[in-house]
Amino acid sequence: MLRIIVLSAVAVVSVGLSAANAESLPRASAKSPGEIAVASRLMAEKQEGCRLEAKRQKLTFFKRRGFIRRCMKSKS
Repeated sequence: MLRIIVLSAVAVVSVGLSAANAESLPRASAKSPGEIAVASRLMAEKQEGCRLEAKRQKLTFFKRRGFIRRCMKSKS
């Protein structure tokens, strides 16, 4: 029972912190639908490249997810 209470409190705090962080960040300028489509396509291509590299290395599920995240950050 104590475990459930602690986990619930942690979840509430983390949601609150993420909401506070989102409000403090400045809004990006509005983009046209064309710019959004180009950015989305580029991100999808990067992710696909990282996914294929992880597959080539035969990484397990959790290692693959971590690899893809690091790969996406390094390619930005």
